[in-house]
Amino acid sequence: MKYLDDSWERNEHFSFFQSRRNPCFSVSFPVNTNNLYRFKQQNHARLTDCLYFATLLAANRIDAFRQRIVNLRPVEFERIDAAFTYIPDGKSVHCNCFAKFDRKFSVFSSNISTARATADQNPTLCPVGGDAQSLVYFSCLPDIPILAATNPWGDPWIDSVPRFLFGKKDAAGNITIAIEALHSFIDGIHLATFYKLLTQIMESPQEYFV
Repeated sequence: MKYLDDSWERNEHFSFFQSRRNPCFSVSFPVNTNNLYRFKQQNHARLTDCLYFATLLAANRIDAFRQRIVNLRPVEFERIDAAFTYIPDGKSVHCNCFAKFDRKFSVFSSNISTARATADQNPTLCPVGGDAQSLVYFSCLPDIPILAATNPWGDPWIDSVPRFLFGKKDAAGNITIAIEALHSFIDGIHLATFYKLLTQIMESPQEYFV
């Protein structure tokens, strides 16, 4: 992690948006998952694991998506990890899980599986590592064809983690992704870059899921 100093190009924008009561924005868009779904079937993987991996692979390549607030100051992390909701075996309410990201899909998927197994034994909303800012929060609504979504937030000077929500896959293989994040770090240009990267990964998972 590095603190962003006075040479940071976005200093004025950061101060401007952080002075707002609600500095968040929300955007939603569909992505086609047909190729990703075929990869998932061929490799006996979970679709959620594939979605989390593709999203984090794209987000980790963009500086703005790795920027957060720590000790009331803007920082940039070298890597961001996954925090995700999960309904443990035998339960009807969700818990939260934490899994370290790895650029090897098999390693990341294993980390997710370990997190789920831990949650089955000891479900909690506050897993070890889940209070870090170097995260992306993931949730899924696989039974609802969402168009947009918002999420609960804390104090934006303390809670700076972006939220990603995945909706139901439609007949054409499209899934809507709703993203909510601090405008203090992310603009439309960053979202456009993210969308382009994510689309490339979704279209050719065999090239990225090494």
